[in-house]
Amino acid sequence: MDKVKHSLQNPVVKICAISIMALLLLIPLAMVKGQVAERSSHRSKSVLDITKSWGLPQKISGPSLSYKYLVEKDDKDKTKAILEGCLYPDDLKYVVNTTSKELHRSIYDVQVYTADLTITGNIILDDKEQIEGSTSLVLNLSDLKGIQGNPVFSFCGKEWKVKSGSKSIKAEVSLPKGAKEGDKLPFSLNLTIQGSESMYFTPLGSLNEVDFTSDYPNPSFDGDFLPIEREIRDDGFSAKWLISQIAISSPSSSDFGVKMIKPVTQYHQTERATKYGILIIFLIFIAGFVVEMISKRPINLIQYLVIGASLVLFYSLLLAFSDFMSFAVAYLIASVMTTAALGGYFMGLVKNKWAVLLTALVAVAYGVIYILLQMETYAFLTGTLLLFVILCVIMFLTRNMQLEPAEREV
Repeated sequence: MDKVKHSLQNPVVKICAISIMALLLLIPLAMVKGQVAERSSHRSKSVLDITKSWGLPQKISGPSLSYKYLVEKDDKDKTKAILEGCLYPDDLKYVVNTTSKELHRSIYDVQVYTADLTITGNIILDDKEQIEGSTSLVLNLSDLKGIQGNPVFSFCGKEWKVKSGSKSIKAEVSLPKGAKEGDKLPFSLNLTIQGSESMYFTPLGSLNEVDFTSDYPNPSFDGDFLPIEREIRDDGFSAKWLISQIAISSPSSSDFGVKMIKPVTQYHQTERATKYGILIIFLIFIAGFVVEMISKRPINLIQYLVIGASLVLFYSLLLAFSDFMSFAVAYLIASVMTTAALGGYFMGLVKNKWAVLLTALVAVAYGVIYILLQMETYAFLTGTLLLFVILCVIMFLTRNMQLEPAEREV
């Protein structure tokens, strides 16, 4: 037993033991990551349950004019075949105004909206002879459950009754008497829809215009085209798109719109924070080893294990608190609790100014990690430079260190 105790006082052996212990702490860190993934999955299910009832993310396409026409199938027999045709708008304009709110289920919330839409435009008639009674004005919508009330369809100055399909609503219309090739057929649609998290548009017209206003303050513009004008305010935003068919390679596969959702959830931020867990553990372990070598007050492996467990528990605290408050507040509370607990423990271990230094190091480490979490582009560069600075500090502190067993002061 004495031989084992003596061997553990050997700095080289102790460094190896501490390193192994730090690597073993990856196991509870992985368990915390698994808990983060599980909570994130629960949130996704809760969001889906809410949106199924209220309205899913909406994608709007059209309207277009669908019809059937006759073509000669055989020149000799003069037989004809019935084919289907579709006319897309020459000009298409959406005027959208949304009001948003948060719905809650258990500890989770989801952003939903109600949108008032006015869609206007013109369709140019082609040279095909349409079969009477086969013409329909069709608007494709990704989630028909979100439609509120009765949409109003107007075509060539006349209102038409609306019917629903699997992924569309349509009105069976007829062409005005005397309509000929090249005539412009005006249309307008007014409807109110409910949706969640995003709204997208498919640019089917030769010229597509979208005027979008909302009370949501943190939009994210997405898709194949960005707005040509935008204004983001504390009380909402406004945006305008103007897209020509010339810029569209394939209208049916193109879309654009806006996301009204928090880009980063607390679970994503917590998962990112856990990636720095092993770094903080190694940093505090190295600092503790340097302190015990300099101050001649040894820290045994059990005490290192307690320190490591406290550093891992920080992430469980962060995950638990972030379910009920913002990530910033949860991070502050968890880091203060962990730093205070370790500060008292360090004071009991080394009983001098080095305890204050170790406590300050823990606080600074959590502060720097939080700053890194707020960064996107420069996070890796900043983290690498920070590690280099830490290495230089360790090199300075250990430049005169002798690898001799530490002796406890009386």
